[in-house]
Amino acid sequence: MTDVRYALPNDAEDVEATLVDAFLADPMMAWMLEDPDRPGHARPDDLAKVMDVERRTYGPCGHSYTIPGKAAALWAPPGHRPDLTEFLEVFGALADPERVGGAGKKFMLIGEYEPEEPHFYLHMIGARDSARGQGLGSLLMDRVHAECDAERIPAYLEASTERSAALYERHGYERLATIEFAPSIALRPMLRPPQ
Repeated sequence: MTDVRYALPNDAEDVEATLVDAFLADPMMAWMLEDPDRPGHARPDDLAKVMDVERRTYGPCGHSYTIPGKAAALWAPPGHRPDLTEFLEVFGALADPERVGGAGKKFMLIGEYEPEEPHFYLHMIGARDSARGQGLGSLLMDRVHAECDAERIPAYLEASTERSAALYERHGYERLATIEFAPSIALRPMLRPPQ
C-alpha cells in the first residue's frame, strides 16, 4: 500500500527533491527560471533554492504530505496564510527580471479569484518523473479533500498546465479563469466546492 503521511522535518530533503523533479519542466517554472542549456526546463540549482523556501514557508501550516521518494503536496489550511516575504525575495532574485516585472499584475489578478471564505489552499503538488501516472497526486489530494467534505470547506488552487487542470476537474474543481502570462504559459485558478 502507498504510504501517504504528514511530511515531517526529517522528510525535508526528500520533499524538496521530489518537488524539484516534479516542477523541472513545469511551464511556469521553466519560463521564470529558464535554463539556457535545456529549453523548456528550469535551472535545477535555482529551482532547488525555490523549493527549499516553499517547503519552509508552507511546512509550518501543518498540511504538508508526502509519499516518500515519489510525491509531495504543500497545503495551507483555512485561516492560515504563510508569510511569503522570503519566497518573494528568493524567487525575485533568481527569476528573469523582465518576466517577473511583467507578471506582477497577472499574479494580482489571480489573487482576486481566491475565495474570501475559509478554504484549503493547495499551493503545490507533484510527483517525481519516475512516479507519474500512478495516481499519487489523487491520493495526496484525497487526504485533504476528505476533510474539506466532512467540514464543508472549499479547496482552491492554481493549475499551471491543461493536464493538471483536467486532473483537478476530475476531483471536483471548477475552472474560474485562465490567466495567460506568455504564449503557452498560463495559470488557471480553480475552486472545489465541498462534495
